[in-house]
Amino acid sequence: MDASSPVHAPIDPSQYDSLIGMIVPGQSLLFRMIIDNLPDKCGSILELGCGTGLLTGMLRRACPSAAIDAIDISEEMVLAARRKKDLSDVTFFVRDLRDTWPEKPYDAIVTSLCLHHVPEADRIRVAARASQALEPGGRFLCGDIFRAKTPWEEDLITCSWKKSMEQARVPPAVIGGMLRERRERLPRLATVSGFAGSIRNAGFFRVWVPFTAGFVGLIIGEVGNGRIHPVPESGFCPCSHRDGWALCRP
Repeated sequence: MDASSPVHAPIDPSQYDSLIGMIVPGQSLLFRMIIDNLPDKCGSILELGCGTGLLTGMLRRACPSAAIDAIDISEEMVLAARRKKDLSDVTFFVRDLRDTWPEKPYDAIVTSLCLHHVPEADRIRVAARASQALEPGGRFLCGDIFRAKTPWEEDLITCSWKKSMEQARVPPAVIGGMLRERRERLPRLATVSGFAGSIRNAGFFRVWVPFTAGFVGLIIGEVGNGRIHPVPESGFCPCSHRDGWALCRP
């Protein structure tokens, strides 16, 4: 993914806000679940792949005093977000989410409908960076697009998705483009359980999946509070360490 990649294709940035809810199953519920699962202490937030600022606006309303940084690779998307009056105090960056982040700790790092655009190894690196950039007790909230576990489940989900878009009167060209992108990206997509395992191995104290709908899911990783605990007799430490005593936060 680079700055010239049409990562939001086939949706034009000017149509994004009006179309995304009709295209992504459960998008509004996904965003609501992200907001509902923010940590109680949330004075600083980093959003990766902010797009036109739809979720950013919800973050701002939920945490009116929080300092919010938001990153997106698309200059057009960021320009659209910057035009929104309620986001005037958000700090936006036009850059690849795999590049540098602001060098400060966050209480929450949020990404939605974004990480499926990058290769698996990069998704795992992003999760690992998030575990290091979060304050103790902070959360990495990843709402994204996933593939089904089996081909027949994938076929059923895709058929249902196509019907849903048609009933919502999404333009046929957009439907065709979205289905084509799904087919092309499918071999590179993770399953919900697979990516939850990757997040667990990235150094989070605990990981859970509070929401799935169709091919959309929300996975949350929480950083430990720094207390030392013994590794259980099973040999499995929830911080992904395997030897002796370990810190909840690596």
